[in-house]
Amino acid sequence: MGNNVKIDNCIDCSYHRELPDPDPDDWFCDDDVKVVCTKKKPSKNITVACRPYNTRNECDIPEWCPRLNN
Repeated sequence: MGNNVKIDNCIDCSYHRELPDPDPDDWFCDDDVKVVCTKKKPSKNITVACRPYNTRNECDIPEWCPRLNN
C-alpha cells in the first residue's frame, strides 16, 4: 500500500504554510496572508495578499506543483 493522498487544494497539502502578508500602506489589510509551498526550494508563493477567510478559494494547485510530478 502506497502513501498516495489525493490533494484537491494546496491548503490540504502538508507542505503549505500560511504566513503574514500585511499591506504596509493599508491598515485594513493588516491580517492578509500569503500561502507558500515549502517543498520548493526556496519556498514559492502560491497566493499573496489574501484575505484569511479566502485562502481555500485562492489556493488552486499551480502547474509547477512538485507533487503533481511524483
